[in-house]
Amino acid sequence: MRKLLSILLVLIAIFALTACDASAAIKDGTYRAEFDTFDTYGYKDFVEIKFENGTVTEVTMDAMSEEDGSLKSESNEYRESMEGISGTYPAKYYQDLINQYIESGDSSGVLVVAGATSTSNSILKLLTALETELKAGTYQGTVLVPRD
Repeated sequence: MRKLLSILLVLIAIFALTACDASAAIKDGTYRAEFDTFDTYGYKDFVEIKFENGTVTEVTMDAMSEEDGSLKSESNEYRESMEGISGTYPAKYYQDLINQYIESGDSSGVLVVAGATSTSNSILKLLTALETELKAGTYQGTVLVPRD
């Protein structure tokens, strides 16, 4: 009876370890999700995740300006308008979100950054949409996510 129980526990452990590693099935490459339209401030949020050997090696989160294609994280104007009021700014909160994603391994471990609630929720929506397609094996290029 003990032997049967031991074998059963080993099989359960093996199943749990293989089932939890969804990223191992993802082919090497860079995957992107972005909103289908620009927001009211003229920016379009996006995320890119690069996989090598089943592991996330690089994550980019930012927003592109409709006006000139510049990145929100590089805008001194945006930084100055936010930092004094909310204590954060695009380059900082994007890095906070990236660090959380890398540490947790998926979007479920990413929490909203104080002072950047709207952007955090947007990034989480993009991450979730991208992860859904990657795990389902249906990714066929940039995932365009409807902006609500």
